[in-house]
Amino acid sequence: MTFVLVAAIAAAMGTATADGAEGRKVSLGWQTSCGVDPGGINRSGGAYVFHRSSNHCSGGIFKQRSEINSGNISVGSKVSYVFDTTVSMKTAQSDDFILFQIHDGRIGCSPPMSLRWTGGDALRFDSDYTRGKGMAGCVPNRGLRGAAYHGPRLRRDGTPYHLRVTLAFDGQGGFDVSVAINGSGVLFGRYEPSSDPKFVTSKRFYMKHGVYSQKPFDYEMKSVGMQVLRI
Repeated sequence: MTFVLVAAIAAAMGTATADGAEGRKVSLGWQTSCGVDPGGINRSGGAYVFHRSSNHCSGGIFKQRSEINSGNISVGSKVSYVFDTTVSMKTAQSDDFILFQIHDGRIGCSPPMSLRWTGGDALRFDSDYTRGKGMAGCVPNRGLRGAAYHGPRLRRDGTPYHLRVTLAFDGQGGFDVSVAINGSGVLFGRYEPSSDPKFVTSKRFYMKHGVYSQKPFDYEMKSVGMQVLRI
């Protein structure tokens, strides 16, 4: 019953934002995450262009990272944002990669929410709870990981897709998330922090966007017209 209710709320969020709900554009102080190899991230007009780079951050098992990150979002803020951009991926490879994240600065485990572009050319949520012990302290968040994708096959031939990620933070460390592709809701879920004191409590949130993968591969991903709206 809870899952049905969350899905219904998220679907309503996704429909509203996909149809062009009014919002105020905000600047969240985007910057390169940890640094990249030369040519890893370029700006061209209103576009970010991401290419293969080694991972300049510490910890974890992912070897390739070309990402930008926002400034902090207070865990105690009850606020809703829409991350809005048009993305296109061009590569001959079918490797999984992380496209967007809500992170809290943890090392080793999946953050509260990662949006994965899978090798099957769909989208999927990743999410863990962490004991703060690196990879040994990760416990999968089955609730968010179990969300089903209902959208098109995402091509890797440079086809552009309008991506909107709607996030409703509840001010208590949780948030609803709704993902829309080309105006249609495709993936919905909710991150609920664990009440078990053995898990680390998030002290901050921030957004990340780009290409983050366990295995390095050659690609060009463009993100055009990226903006964040407060709704």
